Amino acid sequence: MESTKTPPRFRFGEFALDVRAYALHDAHGIVELEARAFDVLLWLIEHRERVVTKDELMAGVWHDQFVGESTLTRIISLLRKA
Repeated sequence: MESTKTPPRFRFGEFALDVRAYALHDAHGIVELEARAFDVLLWLIEHRERVVTKDELMAGVWHDQFVGESTLTRIISLLRKA
């Protein structure tokens, strides 16, 4: 049986995160984001009901890949600029 559930679209402030289109929109159109920045933003939105640790975020987005703290810092900086 085919699912008819629509993929989520999250709204916050002037932004809309369209999971199916893998896009972040603001009042002016699509906000350019790196794929990993989109993944981090989505993960944070999905876990917005609580504070998450840096280690939890890194494990949730990068899984078993090793990434340095500088990578996460850069991604968060990109999201803040967006």
